[in-house]
Amino acid sequence: MTEYVKLFLPKSKKEVKIEISLPRNVEEHATFDSVYFLDGQNAFKDSHAAYNRSLRATKYLGYMAYITNQRILGIAIHNAGSEMGRINEYTPFPITYAASEEWKKQDVSICHKFCEDFIHVIIPYIENRYNTTKRRFIYGSSLAAMTAIYLGYKYDAFEGIGAFSTATFLCKEAVDKFLEAYLKPQVKLFLYVGKKESSDGSYDQRLYYTTSLELYKAVKKRNAKARLVVSDSGIHSEATWEEQLLDFFSFMYFEDIIYHK
Repeated sequence: MTEYVKLFLPKSKKEVKIEISLPRNVEEHATFDSVYFLDGQNAFKDSHAAYNRSLRATKYLGYMAYITNQRILGIAIHNAGSEMGRINEYTPFPITYAASEEWKKQDVSICHKFCEDFIHVIIPYIENRYNTTKRRFIYGSSLAAMTAIYLGYKYDAFEGIGAFSTATFLCKEAVDKFLEAYLKPQVKLFLYVGKKESSDGSYDQRLYYTTSLELYKAVKKRNAKARLVVSDSGIHSEATWEEQLLDFFSFMYFEDIIYHK
């Protein structure tokens, strides 16, 4: 069952659309762990997805709820919509390796305001509306993976982060400084990357892989609980990321992963 809400974000000064995936036939006093999805229109339904293909995350939330015997709430926050709107909303660091001149107009304050609204408006709204536990996880892919890392490490809000195909090559030095200042070793970090990722074709296919590997080494050096999964044939798409969702959830709950052939 999916519920829809629109929520005004005071710092961002805009309304955001949120989809909430709820299990059916929930007992009256059931509690929910929560997984927050950035780029939320791509989380649950193909009909809502930007490229007509979603993560189809609902079935994996249901499977994990079954094997953990714990209800799990999926909260999908839609992005700003336009290309520059998404870049501003999901890039917490200044871009130094821009794909176009337009990207150089990026405003990091927009992302910082969004993150403040996420922590102080979106999460309290969800937790006042539903009977949640304090066990929260966050998922993001590509640009949104950086936002997930930023939210997961800067704030004391999440137990774990899923960062798929992170675009940290856009602002590598700033990411390194951020990790030095804010990394929390106890927060689990699941990284996934494919070796055939080129996003929109603007970047070399090796960039996502090499920077994800560098990121993994950087967080492990700081004693983080982290796991990196690499797919030799993985491309930059929701269909590929869907295949790794069980690994992400499994690492969050069991500190292990389900290996795929």
